[in-house]
Amino acid sequence: MATFFTASAIKQNGYQHLKDNVTTAYLCKAPAKSDSLATIQGKAIAQAAVAGSDVAFSASGNDLLVTINGKSGLDPSGTAASGDDIAVVYCSASAPLVCVDATDRTITNNDGDTLDIPAAQIYVRELGSV
Repeated sequence: MATFFTASAIKQNGYQHLKDNVTTAYLCKAPAKSDSLATIQGKAIAQAAVAGSDVAFSASGNDLLVTINGKSGLDPSGTAASGDDIAVVYCSASAPLVCVDATDRTITNNDGDTLDIPAAQIYVRELGSV
């Protein structure tokens, strides 16, 4: 099942709030909108530092495209089964901000295993026709 959600702070302040506050990307199993940062950290399979410079804005027709750079070579700290719902949760130092679906797959966390978090692309669509 695809997972995508944004925090109220993103809805109220826009994606500039993400750019100004993001610190970490967590690859998680079954994140929920109601999860606290501690819960997200407990569900994490891997994590990577993320900075505002990793977040870019560009026009895509009449829409805004928010791109968050990918991260590679991450050492997993947990495992996942092929049936687990995996997502990337971008967080500030105190709260989850944005959750983007990831490809569900088996993660075994054997010696030498690494994971990549691909770049995220989020479209902020026009509210109506232009």
